[in-house]
Amino acid sequence: MSWLGPDLADPALVARARELLAAGTVICHDDADGLSSGAIALRATGRGAADALLMERGVTPWGGDAPLPDGPLAVLDWGIQPLERAAVYVDHHALEVDTLRDDQVGITGAGADPEVTTSVLMGRLAPEVPHWLAAVGAVGDLGDRGLALPDFADGIVKAHVRKLATLVNSPRRMPGGPLRTALAILVDAESAKAALADPRIAELEEAKAWWRSEFEQVIRTAPVFGAQVAVLEFATRAHVHALVAMQWSRTLRPRPVLAANHGFLDDRVNFSMRCADPALDLRAILKAALPDEQGEFAHGHPQATGGSLDPERFDELMTALGVDARRPVVPAWRHVRPRD
Repeated sequence: MSWLGPDLADPALVARARELLAAGTVICHDDADGLSSGAIALRATGRGAADALLMERGVTPWGGDAPLPDGPLAVLDWGIQPLERAAVYVDHHALEVDTLRDDQVGITGAGADPEVTTSVLMGRLAPEVPHWLAAVGAVGDLGDRGLALPDFADGIVKAHVRKLATLVNSPRRMPGGPLRTALAILVDAESAKAALADPRIAELEEAKAWWRSEFEQVIRTAPVFGAQVAVLEFATRAHVHALVAMQWSRTLRPRPVLAANHGFLDDRVNFSMRCADPALDLRAILKAALPDEQGEFAHGHPQATGGSLDPERFDELMTALGVDARRPVVPAWRHVRPRD
């Protein structure tokens, strides 16, 4: 058995996971949870931000064109999918594999109650690293629910962590954003307060100002209502489709909301789905609509998922969801934010 749950109850597997973490190239996701997880891994193994592999926009560790180095890997907050090499996976998304190779260890928070993030799991794997780092990732994904976890009962200045989580989440939202800078700040700082005082934080503040400007434009997009979901279509280079879906899902609850961004990547439609109904599994809705679709599609969580499709395939998805006949003849997104 190569799986560890959030309590990390098997000392032998914990030791093996630590060995793989020390030997492996750190590949961390680019949001606050992923970057703080990466910072914990790097600090625990005596490495710096330059030693991590950060994926380019639109690239994942799972594609055939992924620029993976030789040797073991430490895959943090990217989900868990098959890799043909030694690896430690640390992740909190819904599991999509049942078994791992003998030279792999998976640490999963899937289904945990209370919910935990990848950074929380990493903090438990490397308890010698200051736990404010795990708190940044927890707040980035869970908001104040993250701070309610017992891991952060003492020694956390909540205001500092909240502010830092928002800033660390900002580089991913702009093309060519300062991801490496955000990671370096987390690796180097001795506290959340010190991180906020780092002169490099100005780069993150600039990224935040840019994406907020984009978000304020596209959030005004009017939804179109289909048989199953409400859909908003717009175009911006900013990675804000998940935020748009989240905000509109609160307004339209319990109806699921799909926010589609036609400008995030060339010749792709990137979309996020959110809903406030715990009885719905949005991944199942997507898979029923396009049952043969593979790749970046319908992963994540039951109430938080999405994908990336070519425009023709996205049109097929809209038709399957009963939205196509209700979409405007000239897509509204063309008038919201043209491509660069």
